[in-house]
Amino acid sequence: MQRKISFISLALFVVVVCLFAIKSPCQTFKYEAKGKRDPLVPLVGVDRVKVSGLEDVISVDDVKLEGITIGPGGKKMVFMNGRILGEGDRVGLVEIIKIENESVTLVISGTEHNIELTKEGGPASEL
Repeated sequence: MQRKISFISLALFVVVVCLFAIKSPCQTFKYEAKGKRDPLVPLVGVDRVKVSGLEDVISVDDVKLEGITIGPGGKKMVFMNGRILGEGDRVGLVEIIKIENESVTLVISGTEHNIELTKEGGPASEL
């Protein structure tokens, strides 16, 4: 008799839990950055999210300077994280301030950084 009551109680509990699980709507949460870093994304370690585009850049470590080109008339363009940008261009938190022959000055979240172009085999050489 005791086993029968325990079994019925357990079965009733499982049914109630299943009913609540079915009726409760699935809630999803999307972080709205509004220009700030997502506090749930680690800054260091193996779990750090790899950034591919400039839209997701939150620090200078996320920026990959791939190349600099000088067009006719001396107009300089920079290749960064798969994008082509000129001086004054802004993508996400990144703004291009100045493009030199082998470096670029940019601002990320109000902080100015200078990134040198890396040549194959090491850092940029002096001109």
